[in-house]
Amino acid sequence: MQRSRLAAWMVFTGVLLLLASSGFIASVVRDWEQSNGSYGMQQITVNVDPSAARASPVGLSLKEAELLTKKWAPLPIAYAAREQSRAVYGAARLNADVFGVNGDYTDFNEMKLKAGASFARNSVEEHSRVAIVSEAVAQQLFHANQVVGKTIELFGVAFTVIGVIEEEGSLLRHMSDDGTPNVLIPITTLFDIQSDTSIETLQLAGKPSAVAGGESQVNQVLNSIGHSPGQFTIVNHELAHTRMAQWRLVQLFVCGMLAIYLFVRLLVRQLTIIQGVLRNRLARDNWIDAVIHERSALLISTLAILGMTACIMALWKGIQFHLYIPLEWVPEQIIDLSFYMEKLRSFWQQEAAQMGYVPSPQELVIDAANRLTGGLFLGGMLFGLPLLLLGIRLWVLERVPVYTQLQRIFMYVPVAAVFIFAMAQWAGLSYQIELLDYAVLGALCTVAIIYWNPSKGVEFSYAQNVS
Repeated sequence: MQRSRLAAWMVFTGVLLLLASSGFIASVVRDWEQSNGSYGMQQITVNVDPSAARASPVGLSLKEAELLTKKWAPLPIAYAAREQSRAVYGAARLNADVFGVNGDYTDFNEMKLKAGASFARNSVEEHSRVAIVSEAVAQQLFHANQVVGKTIELFGVAFTVIGVIEEEGSLLRHMSDDGTPNVLIPITTLFDIQSDTSIETLQLAGKPSAVAGGESQVNQVLNSIGHSPGQFTIVNHELAHTRMAQWRLVQLFVCGMLAIYLFVRLLVRQLTIIQGVLRNRLARDNWIDAVIHERSALLISTLAILGMTACIMALWKGIQFHLYIPLEWVPEQIIDLSFYMEKLRSFWQQEAAQMGYVPSPQELVIDAANRLTGGLFLGGMLFGLPLLLLGIRLWVLERVPVYTQLQRIFMYVPVAAVFIFAMAQWAGLSYQIELLDYAVLGALCTVAIIYWNPSKGVEFSYAQNVS
């Protein structure tokens, strides 16, 4: 009895981890998509790498950014410069990251305003001394959210607050240190006050060929304004999205292929049993009499084979996808261990060289999303799938009836879904899971139970027919 309960908990935990893995991966990717503003994945982030730009000026001047905008036209560019300043209101003081941004910034970065409004384009053109602050800044300086119209001091200059950014408490936002600037002001105003500042982050709307040639297009336009692309870190959001989203697809592929393998083994087993039944009958009768006597069994077997074949085809259609592997990780030879060793060595060297690198808010969010999706995938594959299969095997050893196993499986799935939905709400994520996730998991559980219970599986009907 105790082993049966252990098996039940193992199966339930496996179902829970697999559904949570695929669902949360989709949820994290969706949360990141929404943070990219109206341009979504069709954008490229360019950030200054100080470690690669020691021999030349770091960042772009305002004139260079405006020239870059003209060369990238008709597609827009958002750019930002970051400076540290003490925000002052009366006796309250707060160290803040102040971002000077242009008028297109909010099109590339989702900013939900709790109060007030965003910059109008003429705010940047007219060098207005206005600011948008985060909820945290509003609470620490004013102890309130209704602060529109009040004045704060930045760099010793008075700014009027025109908006308050709502701070969502999602897991992705917390892992990326919120990924949202503390204070936003017009970039022209920042250059007026801090003439030695420089633009460190650019966000370029992707052209139609951004996935295949986005980096090369950015390199060309940077060269055209006299800046070496080697001084910047370039992130193609479309490719980053592809890498993150395919973790869920890889998990579905592994589970689906395992189900297909078990279905194929069942088909072989079924055909072997048919062959044995006909051989026994043909020892006494001719072909016509053998088929007539075994017509019921043959009909049931044919329907079972057709059903399993349909399941195999449906599974394959659902799980197939194009795996994306960066070209720089594809060796010229199929097996080249030295190539991968050199890649890993260069990766470690790059990590050490970028110890002083300051990522942009967009990169912080991408890095957090990458870590979350990768960890969720490993949790599902290393813990969820083994627990599920080991639990089913333990059920078989404990002689739990097949109908009881199937009944429990189809009860566990909705219960696990409710648990995961509650976890997603707690994590501040919108739980995203598709019918395909349930279909693949249900097919794997069902075929595993039938396959590991051969005496009670599909071929059970033959026991009555062999004489």
